[in-house]
Amino acid sequence: MISLLGNILLWTALLFTIFQFVNSYRKNNNTLKFNYILSKGLLIIIFLSFLLLTYTHIVSDFSLLNVYQNSHTTKPILYKISGVWGNHEGSMLLWILVLVLFNYFISKFYNNSNFNFITKSMETQALIIFGFLLFTVLTSNPFEKIFPIPDNGLGFNPILQDPALAIHPPLLYVGYVGFSAAFSLSVAALHLKKNENIDWYKYMKPFVLIAWTFLTIGIAFGSIWAYYELGWGGWWFWDPVENASFMPWLLGTALLHSLIIVEKKKSLQTWALLLAILVFLLSVIGTFLVRSGILTSVHTFALDPSRGMYILAFTALLGGYSLISFGKNSNRYFSDNYFSFFSKEGSILLNNILMVVVCATVFLGTIYPLLIEAFTNKKISVGEPYFNSTVIPIIIPAILVMGVGPLLAWNKEDNLKIFKKIFPSLILTMVMTLIFFFIYGTYSLLGFIGMGLGFWIISNNLIILIRKLKSFSTGMTIAHLGVGLLILGITGSSVWQKEKIIRMNINDEVKIKKYNVILNQINEVKGSNYLALQGNFLVYDENKKIITKLKPENRYYPITNIFTTEASIHTNLIRDLYIVLGEGNKGDGWTVRIYYNPLVIWIWIGAFTIFFGGLISVKTYLNKNRFVPK
Repeated sequence: MISLLGNILLWTALLFTIFQFVNSYRKNNNTLKFNYILSKGLLIIIFLSFLLLTYTHIVSDFSLLNVYQNSHTTKPILYKISGVWGNHEGSMLLWILVLVLFNYFISKFYNNSNFNFITKSMETQALIIFGFLLFTVLTSNPFEKIFPIPDNGLGFNPILQDPALAIHPPLLYVGYVGFSAAFSLSVAALHLKKNENIDWYKYMKPFVLIAWTFLTIGIAFGSIWAYYELGWGGWWFWDPVENASFMPWLLGTALLHSLIIVEKKKSLQTWALLLAILVFLLSVIGTFLVRSGILTSVHTFALDPSRGMYILAFTALLGGYSLISFGKNSNRYFSDNYFSFFSKEGSILLNNILMVVVCATVFLGTIYPLLIEAFTNKKISVGEPYFNSTVIPIIIPAILVMGVGPLLAWNKEDNLKIFKKIFPSLILTMVMTLIFFFIYGTYSLLGFIGMGLGFWIISNNLIILIRKLKSFSTGMTIAHLGVGLLILGITGSSVWQKEKIIRMNINDEVKIKKYNVILNQINEVKGSNYLALQGNFLVYDENKKIITKLKPENRYYPITNIFTTEASIHTNLIRDLYIVLGEGNKGDGWTVRIYYNPLVIWIWIGAFTIFFGGLISVKTYLNKNRFVPK
């Protein structure tokens, strides 16, 4: 019965999408009213189907193949709920739910002056929804039945049994899918008639702000999750799927800043429209990487090449349609409003170029090994050395420009004025950097450069806040401050990290930096659906004072026959002490990994500061432009 109801809802949603697409061609006074009703109905239908799937997971209804493959009666209720989107089929339904939500928001933006623009936007959005719905119904149906009905399920990937699963994917999907609205609005702008003058960027900017803000915090939560769950002692590993989220973020950053120039100077419109297209195409490519089975990653959901080929074909369809539209119609937005390199818009454009180059570099390092394997059947490894050596040299000038840009004037700025404006920031940067090294007591050239860049961004934006420069929004200033804090955390945790991998037995002691770590005991513990060996480590400072007790675990999940590690971390504003318990026994001792990670918490503080700044920017922009939406 549940399977039948779920399938009826999905097929009904598919029909609603077709109606919305066809209705967009009617071009009469009732078109948008009917599309609004369809978009609301579509949202209700998909929401009900998502609630239905959630219900089946909560009650352990093993008549559905999705529940059987991804759940178990012993699984805690939180992970039953989050497990709805912790698998391929459920995650696609969540993706579609967010997609129809943005479709509904677009439908609310119309008025008498933007009829054709919003109609075309909803037509394109309907095409996107139809593609993903058809993919779900044909290849990834979460309501597929299983018979005979088993007594219990196969369990769930233990790595995904974490509270972060309840937060990370939904935030990430708002980011990915939010760019679909920018894509649809971009296509609509390219199809406007010559006599139609629509400020398309005013409609696009709130969607870009929302998508970029949530993608930022989604990536941050994923990084936090990997940091404490995988037990690798780091927060970023250049995993291909990590890169798949990083690339849209880079282009989204470029798009967001280019829209500032479009809004202020009516320049770079063609550039902004192209970025809006590319950023969503990269989001869909990320979906392909996750679901095609061509990657070996903790993120991958499926090993079905047919699914991957469908998404690849759909990406080609969207890309072809949008890029052909861009090639035919973008010339109407070409502007001959040239501007000086030494100006606010010049700095934004330079930063745009650098972001795109970084994105292209990451794309090459991610996709090239896959192409080599596909065509030659040979595997090549492209990892951290490549990305660090290529990305960092490009990021450094981007950060320098980011610090200067907000202080520059529009149109043109003479060299003397530039120096006068940045001189206080230079002094403040030098002072803050020197104070840090004096207190911290450790010198490194890379550390000096990284900390200097971080304090450079912080100094400039603190001056902006102090001076209350009206030319720069408070939200963006706060977001830029977050970038500075993020750089401090990245530098500290990368340059001064210490690692020790040793065998320890009971009462053994090891020193790392100024701390002594003693293995006090090993205990057997029983969790809700796992068994574990738990280490009890005592951490002393130089004065033999106990700082903390750390209890890492080596877990075994009988249902899935999988072993995992659970790191134990002691955090303060200066450093993390991070311990992972590996395999071993009383005779030979246990493998223990101990990390000293300086300033790592500033990565998370910086990310949340960026998120907060983004939310302020969204609120400010919507309050300022009350004519959008209606």
